[in-house]
Amino acid sequence: FFFDLYIFPMMKEEEGLAAEGEDPIAPPEKKPAEDEKKEEKPKDEKKPLWLNAWEDPLAGARAFSSCIELADITGDGNHKLLIADANKQLKVYSGTDLVAENALLDVPSAICCFYMTYNDAVHRPAVAVSSGPYIYIYMNLRPYYKFTLPPVEVNQIETDIWANLRSQKIPVQQAVDDLENAKENGVSLTSRSLDLLALEDDAEKQKAYVDDHRNSPLIQQTVIVAMTVLKKDKDEHGAIGCLVIGTENSRILILDPTGSSIMKKVQLPSIPAFIVATGLYDVDYRIVVACRNGNVYTVRDGELTGIVIELESQPCGLARVDKSVMVGTMANVLHSYHVKGKKQYSVYLPSSITNMVALSMETMRTTKATIVALANGEIRVYNGKSLIHTLETNDVVMGLKFGKYAREDNTLVVAYRSGTIHIKMLPRLASLEVTKGQTSGPPPEQNIPIRVPKKTRLYIEQTQREKEFGTEMHRVFQRDLCKLRLATARAYVKVLTDGQGPLSYTSGSSLRLTAHVQGLGPLFKIKLNIQNTGTKSLTEIPIVFTFNQSIYRMPSPTLLLPLLVPSLVYNYEVDVECVDEGAGADVIRVYVCNPHSAIPIITALVNMPLADFLLNQ
Repeated sequence: FFFDLYIFPMMKEEEGLAAEGEDPIAPPEKKPAEDEKKEEKPKDEKKPLWLNAWEDPLAGARAFSSCIELADITGDGNHKLLIADANKQLKVYSGTDLVAENALLDVPSAICCFYMTYNDAVHRPAVAVSSGPYIYIYMNLRPYYKFTLPPVEVNQIETDIWANLRSQKIPVQQAVDDLENAKENGVSLTSRSLDLLALEDDAEKQKAYVDDHRNSPLIQQTVIVAMTVLKKDKDEHGAIGCLVIGTENSRILILDPTGSSIMKKVQLPSIPAFIVATGLYDVDYRIVVACRNGNVYTVRDGELTGIVIELESQPCGLARVDKSVMVGTMANVLHSYHVKGKKQYSVYLPSSITNMVALSMETMRTTKATIVALANGEIRVYNGKSLIHTLETNDVVMGLKFGKYAREDNTLVVAYRSGTIHIKMLPRLASLEVTKGQTSGPPPEQNIPIRVPKKTRLYIEQTQREKEFGTEMHRVFQRDLCKLRLATARAYVKVLTDGQGPLSYTSGSSLRLTAHVQGLGPLFKIKLNIQNTGTKSLTEIPIVFTFNQSIYRMPSPTLLLPLLVPSLVYNYEVDVECVDEGAGADVIRVYVCNPHSAIPIITALVNMPLADFLLNQ
């Protein structure tokens, strides 16, 4: 006990001397270092979701998502990156190197990898590249087989017309008229007939065209617009798959595992744009198809079901996440639907969607999400309707592919518009779960009670009056609302029809005119937007401007529009100069005339602003 009492004061004295001494050579204290570690901890907690694995800015890859694939084409467990480039090349990347480059015969539209059989000595997949009406199948990066789509059945009316032309029973002009009538009646014509109708203004060219194609057989070939793979008997890696292709003639074709024959044909109401296949062909399968008419259809076991999802705009992306169908539209909205067609939620995005792909990460548990690329350079990850992560890029994303690359299971391949290839990886400990801060529910301000003022005598009287005469008050409100809507509609129709405004549209015509003025003066510019809303092209349409010549001056008060194609908006600009400083503002009338009549088709009124002559000094 005495020994301990003796040593303890000595240690205290040594510590005190060390604390009081000011030795500049002495090492720094440990306390500031510990404080720095504490300050660095929050920075380590905010780790990025994606790790940059490799980037090649000189790759020159021009490919969309459908032309990018990840597969173990050598059978050694080392997955390769395959890109069907728009420059008619099939590029294969292994790690950071370009290991193979094969020439393609035409511009590719899609690429898929699938297994043909289980009896291979080395179990490796085949590579299918679709281009036009053909599917080129490669084994070990060598040409193996070419599948050709069957020709489209030609309508009997068109066949009879060309048979009469071949036997010279009818003249060329009568055949052109018959083909035009068949087209107006809804008959789908071949490309040969459409090319003949395009020469309607030149009889000599029509006769020469018929002479060149008179004796050749009338065949219409379709093209492949989308392609994916459907597992046949097992839902596991390395199982045999069947190619599912969508064609330009609105059909879904399912090929056999060898890719040499068609097992199933399904007719769709419209041309497919995106295809997602799930399930097994021998058991139960679903094929979700987003079409160009803005609808999403479901094919189950080879039959088109009655489930139709009608979108408010055209689809620009499709992905399947568990039992949900994620659809991106051109209205900058990401919709989620159940496989049975019921809408679940919508996510409104700040920019247009360029690409979509499903994410499936298998660690301790399987986590599925949706990766969405936007036109502003963002790559967003959504788990349900919750935004998990946002990645900022410096270029527009043209292609996305998520899968296994090399030995990494969770890899994202990004192809940019500049041709750059960027490979990113998910860390093995990355979490895609929704946290409390990311839950997309009602805002916390909603739970704050509103300060309701005290009930006054007037409030009580008004409440009692509403209880007694609620029905009558509602009827009066609905009547006044209907009158307001009717008056607004009448005023709008009057503005459109009599041309007393910048927008004009006549019910009897097929033109729409919008005019507005730019500038502060005395130099102005009138911008015209003209649209042909009809079904036929218009030629030689004159536009006349009338104005007070003592106030305004134009280089030419007339315009001649050579051609107006349907559905296109044409923009024209006319310079106007105000020549009278004290005249004030006036109106300029715009007349779209009919070359065969003295009555204008459309009239628009442009209210000119006051001219600022100080800017001209």
